[in-house]
Amino acid sequence: MQPYIHQFANFLRLHMDSISVGLVATILIIYGGYINNYFKKITRSIPFLGRFALFVVLCSAGYAFLSSQMVRLLKMFLRGQADMPLIGIIAGAFALLAFFARSGKDI
Repeated sequence: MQPYIHQFANFLRLHMDSISVGLVATILIIYGGYINNYFKKITRSIPFLGRFALFVVLCSAGYAFLSSQMVRLLKMFLRGQADMPLIGIIAGAFALLAFFARSGKDI
């Protein structure tokens, strides 16, 4: 059984870029609305044009920077895992995100 686990873990390692982007994108899709609402709340006192400009910067640069750093850190973390923990973490993360999406009515 161990060779199959090792082979599957190596398959996951080959696709670590896609897995990391998928996890981070799913997190940002689920919680992006909360981030936007919080940002809207803290910039409420700024005039409309300033608030609009800050929102554009948040969406264009802020989310790009946040996602690139999260993907990089997640890949580093996952690459350091042994075979069984790697499989468990990836499967558990996608299952947990599916639960959060379901409870948040995103699906």
